[in-house]
Amino acid sequence: MASNSKGVNPSRLIGTFGSKYLAEGTHTSVNAYAFIAQADTEITVLLGGNASTGVATDDYLTSMSLSGVTLKQGALIQAPAGELFQSITVDTGGALIAYK
Repeated sequence: MASNSKGVNPSRLIGTFGSKYLAEGTHTSVNAYAFIAQADTEITVLLGGNASTGVATDDYLTSMSLSGVTLKQGALIQAPAGELFQSITVDTGGALIAYK
């Protein structure tokens, strides 16, 4: 993919620092820059912020208009550049793979 493409930068999906499977429940200190839904999934908490501080200061459910939305299996959600998802609550029956 060319560097000026509007698609996903391939280097962001390598998971240089690994990935983690997130089943239903609350997950803290996730430190993920992206996640992919492994089943139809609703997220009830999605907090994060500046990657350099690791402090959750932003509510991404609101800023990304994801509140009450069911993510379809295969949906890719990326944090804004330079930011990480810190706290994710996956609703009943949902599952994600988070990339670090």
